[in-house]
Amino acid sequence: MNIADNLKNFDFKSIDLKDPHTQTLLLTVLVSLIAAALYLYFVFVPQVIRVFKLTADAGRMNSELKSARVLIKDFESLSRSLKEQSRKVESYEKKLPAEQEIPALLENLSNMAKNSNIKIVGIVPAMSYFKDEKPVKQSQIYREIPILITAKSGYHELGRFLSNLENADRFMKVADIDIKANKANPKKHDVELMVCTYTLLTENK
Repeated sequence: MNIADNLKNFDFKSIDLKDPHTQTLLLTVLVSLIAAALYLYFVFVPQVIRVFKLTADAGRMNSELKSARVLIKDFESLSRSLKEQSRKVESYEKKLPAEQEIPALLENLSNMAKNSNIKIVGIVPAMSYFKDEKPVKQSQIYREIPILITAKSGYHELGRFLSNLENADRFMKVADIDIKANKANPKKHDVELMVCTYTLLTENK
């Protein structure tokens, strides 16, 4: 027989409320119920609410932490990219001389030719070489400068000079080349080179 059956069969009329033992028992039960209610209301329920709040705060903080990590990762990537772009800009500025550096560039070309055992006859800027040259646009940051080099050179020396041009610190390219045999000296041909370099425009410096 379970508790429900016991309560069903229990005769509450037989309880003597005037009995001191019964009164003590009922008072004890009542105090226990009040204490349990007070505990639930003032202790258990606030703790449950606090646990839910802490759980929510922990979830929000975890989400913010993930977002912060993503931002830090993006910032580090952006910082690395910025440093790389800065290095590229510095490199390009070194490879693109300003217009006032052209005389030094001509001297450098002359020295490169001499180091390749090429006899320089003439080396001058040749802006009129590109007859259809378009005017510089406002958005451009560089200008193409053609340089005409006339020299006497053998094939091997010329090949060495061209290789040095390709590996030079400045941006340079050979736009045209003309080689003519020299009857007076078969080992030294008459050579004309049109070398193009690029200068930074002053207003973009």
